[in-house]
Amino acid sequence: MNYFEGRSLTHDWTSFHLEVWESLLRDKVHSATEVLEVGSFEGRSALFFLQFLPKSRIICVDTFEGGIEHITAGSEHAADMADVEARFDHNMKPFAARVDRRKGASIDVLPQLRTEERVFDIVYIDGDHRAASVFADASLCWTLLDHAGVMILDDYRWKLDYPVTERPAAGIDAFLQEIDGDFDLLHKGEQVIIRKKLPAAASGITLGGRGIDGLAGGALVAPLVSFVVIAWNYGRYVGATIDSIRKQDYPHFECIVIDNGSTDDSAEVIARHIDGDSRFRLETLPQNHGQLGAALWALDKIKGGFVSFIDADDVLFENYASTHIQVHMALPRSVAFTSANVAEMDVDGNALSSSYLHHKLERKDAVRGLRPAQTVLRLPTISASTYRFLADNTASVPRWQQGWFWAPGTANMFRASVLRLVMLGDGSKPYMHPADGYFNVVSHAFAGSALVNVPLSGYRLHPSNYYAVSESIDGLRGGTAAFAKKSRDFTYETIDLLLRECERYAWAIGTDFWSVLDQVTRQERQMLRPYFADERAFQLFMHHAPKLVAVFGRRVFRRQVVARFSGCQARAILRAGLGRLTLCDHWKIISSRHRIRRSKQK
Repeated sequence: MNYFEGRSLTHDWTSFHLEVWESLLRDKVHSATEVLEVGSFEGRSALFFLQFLPKSRIICVDTFEGGIEHITAGSEHAADMADVEARFDHNMKPFAARVDRRKGASIDVLPQLRTEERVFDIVYIDGDHRAASVFADASLCWTLLDHAGVMILDDYRWKLDYPVTERPAAGIDAFLQEIDGDFDLLHKGEQVIIRKKLPAAASGITLGGRGIDGLAGGALVAPLVSFVVIAWNYGRYVGATIDSIRKQDYPHFECIVIDNGSTDDSAEVIARHIDGDSRFRLETLPQNHGQLGAALWALDKIKGGFVSFIDADDVLFENYASTHIQVHMALPRSVAFTSANVAEMDVDGNALSSSYLHHKLERKDAVRGLRPAQTVLRLPTISASTYRFLADNTASVPRWQQGWFWAPGTANMFRASVLRLVMLGDGSKPYMHPADGYFNVVSHAFAGSALVNVPLSGYRLHPSNYYAVSESIDGLRGGTAAFAKKSRDFTYETIDLLLRECERYAWAIGTDFWSVLDQVTRQERQMLRPYFADERAFQLFMHHAPKLVAVFGRRVFRRQVVARFSGCQARAILRAGLGRLTLCDHWKIISSRHRIRRSKQK
C-alpha cells in the first residue's frame, strides 16, 4: 500500500521503517488504537498510522518551529517551518475527525495529556534530537503508554559523529536503563522499539492500575464463572465445545458438563476431553431433562457468580469469558445478563455470518458505553484500546423494553443471583424448552440486559438444531413453526410461576410485577388482551386470584384484572378474588369493554 500517494511531502525518513512497523503493529489493525506522536513534521508517519490502523486516533505534538538541524543555514535538513506546518495541515485534512493537533513544546503538552488521563497504545517519539530532550520525552510518554503498548524511539543511530549530548542515542540508552525490566525489546536498529510489560500487580484484576490483591489484602478475588454445557446426543460436537472452554484467556472458571440422557457416545467424548482438568466435571442425567430442565437442575450445583449455558454444538472464542466479565464489571448499572454477538456457522464449522440479525444496539432508551476505565475493576487481558472498543459497542437495555433483541443460547452470561430469583421449580422437572427462551425474557424483565456487539462464540446451524436451521437473514424466519408454537405455549408456564410466587416477586420489584407479567408474554401491547383471553391464562388467574388480592390489595387487583380481561372472564376472576361484586366492579368491566371497542375503531 502506498500511504503517501497524492500527499504534500518532501523529505522521506519514514518509508525505510514501514516493513518493521507493519510487522510489529499488525495485531492492532482491527482495534480502536490510540496513537501519540511527538514530532510530526509534514505528517508522513501520522499518514501511516491513520491508514494502516483504520480505527486509530492520533494526537500529534509539534512546535512546528523545527529543531537545530531544520533552522541552521546550509543544513541538509533545512526547511521553511511555516511551509512544513501548512503541508502537515493539508495532509491531515482527509483524516480531520481522527487527528488531534497539539501545537506546543512536548514538555508542556505531555503533562497536560496526563492531566486529561489519556492512555495510548502506541507512542512514536521523533521530536527534539538532543539527548536530554529525548530522555524527557520518553520518560513523560512512558507514563501515558498503556500496559502492552508499543513505544517507537526514532533516530537511535542518527549523526554518530555529533557530540553525545546532541543526538538521541545517549538519551534512549539512559531511558532504557531507567525502565530496565519493565519492557520487552522488539527491535533495535535505526529505531528502538519496545513493548511495555504488564507489572506484577496487573497479572490479575486491577483498580486504577493497582492489583486488587494488594488493595484488599487478598480478601477480594476475581469473579468465578460457571460454564454449564448441556449435551444431548451431540457427541460429534461436544469435544470441540469443551476444548474451546479450556482455551479461555480468563482462568477463573468452573465447568459442569451434563450428559443429558444421551444415547450416543457423548459420555465417552466428554470424559476424554475433560480428563486431567480439575475445573471440569461430568454430571449425568439418566433421562433427557430438556435444555431448560437441565439448566434448572444445575443451578444449585454451581459456585460462580456468573453463569453461561453453553450449547454442546457451539464453540467459544478465547476472549468470551474475559469480555463478558469486563462488561459486567464496567456497566453504568448492573444488569441480569450480557448478550454478545455470534458468528453463525454450518454443520462443518464454515462461517455463514459474523452477526445475529436481531442483535442491534440501536434500541429505544438504550444507554451506550461503559464507566471510565480508571473507576472499574479491569482484567489484564483487556487492553485500553479493547476497553474503548467495548465501550463504543455496548448498550444497556432497560427492563421495560420488550421484544427479542439478544443473540441465542451460548451468547449470554447471567448473574447467578437473578437466575435463582426466577428459578422455575426445584430443578427436578424436565422442561423441553431452550434455556435462553425462558431465562433471557424473564431475567431481562426483572433487571434489564446489555448488548455487546462483538461476536464471542460460534453458533452452529444444522438439521438437528431444533431452534434454528439456517442463518438469520432479514425478512426470513430462521426457526421452525413447531418451535414458535411451543415457545408461545411455554409462556403460560412462566405466567403460572409469576402468579404462584407473586408475594416473593412483589417484594423484589413492587408494582412493576404487572409490567413484568406482560413482558414475559412476548406480545405487543395491542395483542395482550387476546393473549390473556386464552383459556389457559383465564384459569391461571382464577386459581391465583385470592393470593393476588392478599398480596396487592383489592384496588390494585381489580384494576389489573380489568386491564387484561373483559366480560364474563373479568367477572369470574374478580369474584374468585373479591367474592361478591359491587356496582363499581361491574361499571369498571363495562367501561373497559367500551375502551376496547373505541380502540379497535381507531
